[in-house]
Amino acid sequence: MIHGIGIDTVEISKFKRAMDRWGDKLNNRLFTPAELAYCLGQRSPERHLSARFAAKVSFFKALGRPVRYRDVEVIKDATGAPALVSNSIEKGMSVSVSISHDGDLSIAQTVIERAN
Repeated sequence: MIHGIGIDTVEISKFKRAMDRWGDKLNNRLFTPAELAYCLGQRSPERHLSARFAAKVSFFKALGRPVRYRDVEVIKDATGAPALVSNSIEKGMSVSVSISHDGDLSIAQTVIERAN
């Protein structure tokens, strides 16, 4: 049974302007150390960070309540696909997330299912 579905888009250029303005204060509020280590090591960190931000917001929408940004982590599973880790994921919940980029947009969709 579906508990919730969430979707979010982020303009990469707008996110980069926020990163330039707020720097580490923004990054440390929104992302875990592991997320920052991975994304800041990429050629276009703003592209990767904006996608993770979109994934977190889509997760909040699917969950139906806010959670601290750093209490949700976007990881890669064994196949390299994105996955979400959080203590907010209750027993019996299954979370699926999809992340994509197109031009100046990052988009993410999250589906949360509950076992009957």
